[in-house]
Amino acid sequence: MKTLISQAIRFIGLSGVGWLLDFGIYTLIGLVSANLVLNNSISSWVGVTFVFIFATRKVFDNDSNIPLKWKYVLYLLYQCLLIYFISKLLNVINAVILANIMIDIIKKSSAIIAKILITPITMTLNFFVMKGVIEKL
Repeated sequence: MKTLISQAIRFIGLSGVGWLLDFGIYTLIGLVSANLVLNNSISSWVGVTFVFIFATRKVFDNDSNIPLKWKYVLYLLYQCLLIYFISKLLNVINAVILANIMIDIIKKSSAIIAKILITPITMTLNFFVMKGVIEKL
């Protein structure tokens, strides 16, 4: 249990940096594109790759005979599905905010608010999937 908590703390730290990269790129792309699915897909790949590279070195133990590059491919396949579905959820949350909130500043920031709201879901899923892929395969 101590190892799991230690890994989770280190993963959250690395994921925080990855999220800042993701969020920064998402916000910049949002200045020129209103397509949240595309924006989130592009920005997420940057964060995902950063976290994978550093988490495999600093958080998880890769003791299997399966090369890390194949685990990365598997993790990318998982991320393709996750990013697609999370991006769709992002659109739904954004639409709900736009339809139900009347405060202009919140409406103008709805895409960013939606991204912040989905972050805990993706971080939790990514921790357990990456732990499984790196340590259990």
